[in-house]
Amino acid sequence: MTISRLDLDGAGSPAALVTRILQLEPALAIPVPIEQLCRQFDITSIGELDTGGFEAALITDECKSAGAILVAAERTRQRRRFSIAHELGHFLIPSHLPRPGEPSLCSAEHLRLHDTKEQDRRRRMEAEANGFAAMLLIPPPVLRAELKAIRRPDISDVVRLARLFDVSKDAMARAYATYTREPIAIAVIRDGCVLRTYRNAANFPVLAVWRGQPVPSGSLAGIPFRPGQVSDVEDCEPSLWVREPDDRTVEALTEQVLGQREGFSLLMLVAELRDEQEFEASQRW
Repeated sequence: MTISRLDLDGAGSPAALVTRILQLEPALAIPVPIEQLCRQFDITSIGELDTGGFEAALITDECKSAGAILVAAERTRQRRRFSIAHELGHFLIPSHLPRPGEPSLCSAEHLRLHDTKEQDRRRRMEAEANGFAAMLLIPPPVLRAELKAIRRPDISDVVRLARLFDVSKDAMARAYATYTREPIAIAVIRDGCVLRTYRNAANFPVLAVWRGQPVPSGSLAGIPFRPGQVSDVEDCEPSLWVREPDDRTVEALTEQVLGQREGFSLLMLVAELRDEQEFEASQRW
């Protein structure tokens, strides 16, 4: 690997940076060797963070001449990889300027932010670093090729792809929902409540269930599943999960659940959408 920070000159946004990296390293291994990339980009060390309440930190000077990354101890390999990529994003994105003499500390909440239109500058920076990390660890061209080979969406694909890219199932669920052309949505659930949902607004209708709300009564997601257990694909009423009047655009909707540890589960919703002309005709009738 011969790439260096000089090769990234002129690339400012997370997407532009990752695109440049992938162009210059077309044979980049999967899983992405994130620690090796850090060394190429002047990160001199990756150590453990002993500051309570934080997941990761970047230590650098005002000019970002070099940097060091710290990651909270006793985290899964996948979580550690994402934290390192997140801090590398802070280091490489030109507009993420460090405060003199202070490390950039990132909490677990910061690593869950994805809205790059946040009004608060700090939250926007964290979302940008997360976007960089997600695109770098799950390169979109590679993921699209994998998704193209899938005949019908299945929650087991999330597990397989998470292993392939060496990322968490949550990170893969978000990428899967974002880049697939199929009309799917994925919900992260814990103890019967929806924590977050992922969907591509271009191909899946607006959901009726929001963060913090209980799983709809009658949903397959209300049944406890063992960690690693994958349910059968079951039909459900579109109105359970899709907001009115968008539910009328859905001809059929299926649910499938993956059980996880500590009360977590992943729910995949796959929609069969009505033909647009057919739907408009039915509305006129």
